Order: sequence, then structure tokens, then C-alpha cells
Amino acid sequence: MPAVADSPLLLSVCPHAVLQLKLQQRRTREELASQGIMPPLKSPAAFHEQRRSLERARTEDYLKRKIRSRPERSELVRMHILEETSAEPSLQAKQLKLKRARLADDLNDKISHRPGPIELIHKNILPVDLDCTLQHTLLGTWSVITHSDTCRGNLDFNS
Repeated sequence: MPAVADSPLLLSVCPHAVLQLKLQQRRTREELASQGIMPPLKSPAAFHEQRRSLERARTEDYLKRKIRSRPERSELVRMHILEETSAEPSLQAKQLKLKRARLADDLNDKISHRPGPIELIHKNILPVDLDCTLQHTLLGTWSVITHSDTCRGNLDFNS
């Protein structure tokens, strides 16, 4: 979004007002010097340039040292930062997307074939803490199981 001062209408009406506004909004020399954009007021420009080049050289040395000591690809794979793949780098993103889509499909398939609660109760996987009458209604085994077996939890649906 353009600033109000950059508006073509305002520029054509009074360019002097736009210039005044921009001059009021600009940073002071002290702010520019504290940010390293301009040399400090009391030091010569050559000193400032030398200081900037030394800072740049120090940063460059630091980055070179970091690059020399970075781990090998095999180490990054072992730490699970990179993935082991034989695909071209341009295809790795698509390969990862395909792998995730396959995982999602597999999970959806497993969820759709998941047994329901009645089946889990029949296999004695899900414990039943229901009222005895409701339990017999759900399971449809009123005549097979005695009341005392049901309420004590001695259910064996495999017999």
C-alpha cells in the first residue's frame, strides 16, 4: 500500500508539502550512525569504512568456520534432519508429499476397518461397566449368561 506522501494526486497538487512531510519523517543522523548506515559525526569517514570492512571480514570468517565444521550428509540423515532418498533434489518435495498421502490413505483405511464397541466387548477387549440389563440387551446373550456371572465381570463370549 503506497504512503499518503507517494499519492499521485498529492504530488501533483503540492510537491512542496510532500517534500516537507518526507523530511519530517526521515531518521536523524544520530539514528543512522547508531544503525551503522552513516559514519559517526566525530570520526572520519575512512575510519568508519575500515571498521565496516573489519566487521564484514569477521562475519565472513565466522561463516567460513561454520561451513567447514558442518556435519556430513550421512550424519544429518542419522539425526533425522535430512531424509535418505535417491531422488533428484527437484523431486524430493513431491516424493515427500506422495509419502504423506500414502500414509494418510493407509490410516484412513485402517480407521474404516476398525472394530466397533460391541465387537470389542464380544472379544473381551473393552471392559463393560454397564447396568446388567443394558449389558444383556447390547450383547443379546440374556439366556446364555447368568446374572451373577455378568455383574461380577466373569464374561466369556468365546464359549
